Amino acid sequence: MSEPGFPEFKSGVKRTIQERVHLREDVAPISLQLEDYGTENEELESLREQLEDNVNNVDLENGDLEALKKNGFKTSGFGSYLISPIGGGVWHSDRYFNCTAVVAIGREASTGQEISFLSHQDPRYFVDGGTFKTEMFSRELSDSLKELRARSQSDTVEVLLLGGNYSVTATEVEGDYQHRHYKQSIEKLRKIVQDSLGFDPKVLTGPNNNVGSETVVIVETQKRKVWVERTKQSPEFDQPYMANALDEVERKWAKTEK
Repeated sequence: MSEPGFPEFKSGVKRTIQERVHLREDVAPISLQLEDYGTENEELESLREQLEDNVNNVDLENGDLEALKKNGFKTSGFGSYLISPIGGGVWHSDRYFNCTAVVAIGREASTGQEISFLSHQDPRYFVDGGTFKTEMFSRELSDSLKELRARSQSDTVEVLLLGGNYSVTATEVEGDYQHRHYKQSIEKLRKIVQDSLGFDPKVLTGPNNNVGSETVVIVETQKRKVWVERTKQSPEFDQPYMANALDEVERKWAKTEK
């Protein structure tokens, strides 16, 4: 039996999970550009201008979800999740508070160009929503991951997780914040990536430690680069980590003052 809410492999063969993705030597790992809201950056401003038409805006909160679905986005409605189609452009999404993101990039076999997708999912839906909602999200994300792999050259697909809020001082529930949501989100996303692609994903940067402030994500597909914009915080929360090391990393965060 598969765990409720996750895709099940039908082969009957136990799947070996790689501890990390293997990329070809000519494929650069996805890079991170972390920016503080208070810092001006001309390159980032130029990117924002390119995104003014909102065609590539993964806007779960304020987007026209029906129009986005017609353009190839996947969603189950307001407050659920939004998964972009696979393409070679620049993706953008803001208002990541408790929500998390999945960034996946590969090199298209037919063109040699980089292709990617970006997701934005709310833990109240895919963590707390019950079996039907959890399985719906898991299936749609898994399908996107498998499609990206099928369209990409071998050993060029990388998947990263990011987003979410995490406080070392907050109680279990404070307003919209629930302390368990970050860990449960990463664990569920990790399982979907493992089952879909056979490797453990990397978390590009730790969660936002300034609970109540947003994180903004921009994906420059052709550069295999992700911009993360949020308020400055303790550097311990800015470090990347492998998703299978979350318990160890969480113990380090517990020793950190905000």
